[in-house]
Amino acid sequence: MPTDEKNSLMTPQILFDDFVPGSLMGQHEEVFDVSLCQAWRAIFSLPDNAEPHPGELSSLALALAMRAYLSVVAPRPPGNVHARQQFQMHAMPHIGETITTRVVCAYKEIRRERRYVNIQVQASGQGQRALYTGEMSLIWAA
Repeated sequence: MPTDEKNSLMTPQILFDDFVPGSLMGQHEEVFDVSLCQAWRAIFSLPDNAEPHPGELSSLALALAMRAYLSVVAPRPPGNVHARQQFQMHAMPHIGETITTRVVCAYKEIRRERRYVNIQVQASGQGQRALYTGEMSLIWAA
């Protein structure tokens, strides 16, 4: 059995009751390297020296935020639903820059017998330079 799979079986899943509004759940660090940049540029058929396209920036923020969320909020029970999201891009990361994304439980509530969890993400680069902020609303399965 692969180590990641073995560890996920040993670590209890994060349940609705485990979320504490206002608390830092963790942070994720990732280097924005050339291959990641080129992959996003290719989606929009942009040459490497073109000005960033608004769609490129928003999709990049979403992808980086999701990678951070998936890394920090784990393991998750099956059946969660990503209900909505809202992101604001402040600046494009630089090649080679380490992106630090903080993942916070903003709040949780039960509405119409469903468990809603709102997760906030805030990313910064070198010197605490703001890169993006966002919030995701999830319907939590357990």
